[in-house]
Amino acid sequence: MPKKEVPHIVISRLPIYLRALTSCIEEDREIISSQELGKMLGISPAQIRKDLSHFGEIGKKVTGYDVKYLREQLRRILKVDRGWEMALVGAGVLGRAIV
Repeated sequence: MPKKEVPHIVISRLPIYLRALTSCIEEDREIISSQELGKMLGISPAQIRKDLSHFGEIGKKVTGYDVKYLREQLRRILKVDRGWEMALVGAGVLGRAIV
């Protein structure tokens, strides 16, 4: 069965969800509902559930989302779950700005 393509608008909202979940982790929150997440972000809970449904079962209907697990999944989906080694060649204006 071929995978459905995820709409670009959904992909564009994932970093927003990721930042909110990172904030929740800093506040030691373990569980968050789509209602609470929606209120934080000004996005409807139904839209959040629909967006996340593109990636399979991530949350539980009554209890909500495990904040750490959902954050890990979003990092994996966005491919920011690993470090990248880089080298900076040259230290011109742009190089100094990056450092």
